[in-house]
Amino acid sequence: MNTLLIVNPTSGPVENPQLLTELADTLQTQGVEAEICTTTPDEDGEHLAAEAAKGGAKLVIVAGGDGTIEAVARGLVHTQTALGIIPLGTRNNIAASLNIPNDVTHAVRILAEGDRGRFDMGKANNHYFMEVVGVGLEASLFPCGDEVKEGIKKNYLAALKSTFVGIKTFLQFKPHRLVLRFDGRRMRRLHTLQVNICNSPRYGIEFALAPDAKMNDGKLDVIYIDNPSKWDHLRHFFTAMRGVQLPHDRLKNYRASKIEVRSYPALEVHADGECLGTTPVVVEVVPGALWICVPTPELLAKFSDESSDPVVTEQSEELGRTLAS
Repeated sequence: MNTLLIVNPTSGPVENPQLLTELADTLQTQGVEAEICTTTPDEDGEHLAAEAAKGGAKLVIVAGGDGTIEAVARGLVHTQTALGIIPLGTRNNIAASLNIPNDVTHAVRILAEGDRGRFDMGKANNHYFMEVVGVGLEASLFPCGDEVKEGIKKNYLAALKSTFVGIKTFLQFKPHRLVLRFDGRRMRRLHTLQVNICNSPRYGIEFALAPDAKMNDGKLDVIYIDNPSKWDHLRHFFTAMRGVQLPHDRLKNYRASKIEVRSYPALEVHADGECLGTTPVVVEVVPGALWICVPTPELLAKFSDESSDPVVTEQSEELGRTLAS
């Protein structure tokens, strides 16, 4: 087996009963023959990917949302098997961060005509992640967000209840004292609601907290507001949803390979939405941990001429040149 396709059949806002057939047909048009398997509630794709890599697969393609992509990526860390991405989720932040269009046909063309490059993963207390680690308020709110998302699908009353719990958590949460140590040397003492440590420029509800972050620079971007009000915090995230950073004199940005976080008292920690417990936490970059199929600048230019996919923009082309360099 040279190629494995791992599909999350429940990804995206609408389920498609013809998904597997359509994906297989689209791959075949590009000359890609793949064995197909699907994720389940007990198998998120990590084990399937790891077994494929051990079996000598050259390429593992994942068709799904960010959560499925992250799981499959963890199974391929430190292997020579490349990760191919067909974004099928609601947000598709990882694909956008790598300049992979949402259009399935274009994503498949990247597998056949694109490039393969080495990209970084993050590691928080031995848990690998692709997007972001959050310490503080955001990590406390994530369980409410998950419950709201599930409730919308199954139980609107439960979703409404979780929404009120989230609002209460936000209103009651107070800034905490934290200590950050960068690369074992520089130390920063701060008083804040939360700290984000980003490997990718985008995550969550299309937040761009670190719009200049790159997934192949061997660094992580650290973002926080020192002594923020709740209004500062809301403005910060609403601005990030528009793809820019809040122009605030207390908004701090640092880059480091290793960040140690301590807080008083202990604060909750998440990595790509998965709860990791509480501080202290050590977050570090794992340079070049993963091979990923990405578009070349020339291929992005072709896509831009062929479609109006919002991911394929002038900014995307500029990032594509960076990824290909």
